[in-house]
Amino acid sequence: MTTSERLRRHLRTNGSRAVLGGVSTSAVVAGFLDATNRQWPLLGYVGLAAGIALAVLVGLGTPGDRLRLLVLVPGAARARAAPGRPRQLELVATGRGAPVRQVAAARCDDPVYGAGLRVLLEPSRPLLLIPSNRRDVAREHELLLPLFTDRERRSRVQVDLRPLGLPIPPYSFARELPEGVQDTDHTLAVKDLVFLPELAAALGAGDGDAPVMWPEHCVDPLLLAEHDLVVVGGPDTNFWHGALFEPVAREFADPPSSVPLALDMREPGELPSYGSRRLIAQLSGSGAVFPHSRAERVELDERLYPTHAMILACRNPYAAALGRSHWVVFVAGTRSLGTSGAVLALTLMLRRMRADPSSDFFSEVPTGSARVRARVSAALVRVAEVEQAALRRDGELQPRQRRRMTPEGLDPHYSDSYVPTEVDLLAYGTGDHPQWTTLGRLGRA
Repeated sequence: MTTSERLRRHLRTNGSRAVLGGVSTSAVVAGFLDATNRQWPLLGYVGLAAGIALAVLVGLGTPGDRLRLLVLVPGAARARAAPGRPRQLELVATGRGAPVRQVAAARCDDPVYGAGLRVLLEPSRPLLLIPSNRRDVAREHELLLPLFTDRERRSRVQVDLRPLGLPIPPYSFARELPEGVQDTDHTLAVKDLVFLPELAAALGAGDGDAPVMWPEHCVDPLLLAEHDLVVVGGPDTNFWHGALFEPVAREFADPPSSVPLALDMREPGELPSYGSRRLIAQLSGSGAVFPHSRAERVELDERLYPTHAMILACRNPYAAALGRSHWVVFVAGTRSLGTSGAVLALTLMLRRMRADPSSDFFSEVPTGSARVRARVSAALVRVAEVEQAALRRDGELQPRQRRRMTPEGLDPHYSDSYVPTEVDLLAYGTGDHPQWTTLGRLGRA
């Protein structure tokens, strides 16, 4: 639509309520003045009504509930430059007069999400959450929350942490395990764990006072509220992915944040459903990177993008409920190879940031204004190269070797022995559109 057509539609839709708001405000002011034996000229009341009506029209034309709140209610902006909070990344304006201040004031107040991945460096108390094998839990009825679900069937999970002293409103979500012919009790993807020792070292953990890596059934919400967390594995295998992500997503959704979450693995709906068949990315300029999508919201299906994975850092919702400052990082891929590559990618990024105090990693997302982009603590990665073990295929012996992975589609040479050796990052700040860049490449085993 042209600008004039947009304006006409806006006036037809909201003109009557704007006039009603202006006249009502003018009438209320006239009533107060009359009570104090004061009067304005008639033109004064008309001018006041016209001014209020114009303000209402402008406010209703602002995209996003939070931006409308800011325009219609002066002083709705909240100070975010408080002592002890991480420095927030600057918003990117793409045109003159871009409403940067309004977008900043209307975003979800998550200090970790807006600071870049450098926020993960010390001081921190990292705890790595890994999936559990169901065989390790003999007394499943003693679990506080239902960590396991049956294959090929969704299960409704209800979480109420108030009896534990965590003042978080109860929430529900659905969980679904992936399809397949694997053992229905075997939910631990061993490949997810390959680079965890390197990740723990990159986080500065390992002082020997307590374990750094914990299976999901060995922790509880109170312990999680005391630590910075790295949740390894998607919500189909790691229960805490969905249990921690859901309150984070709810903070961004109600009221709607002008800066959305960049990466997600949930199916939205009345009851959000968590699986790992697809990775949802809402990134600026993604249409130039993924030709199968024309929008900035891309669904990366495991059948077309089996090597892709997400790294998303947010405020730990359990810690925030108790007034503590901790973060949580969700590391998950559409398949275990992608998850393993994401752990490697996060390790390489932490090493680079530790070596270079000026470096940081982030992604850009669209905001409530088409002229403003936001930089957030998120990274989309993919496995570019793998190392395959020696194997016998079609009666012939194949030596140990490295293979390049195709950017899209299933690998015709796929082997269960694949281990990531090179990972790419969808990087921003190098041009008009994001580009895949190599994070690092490992030496031969």
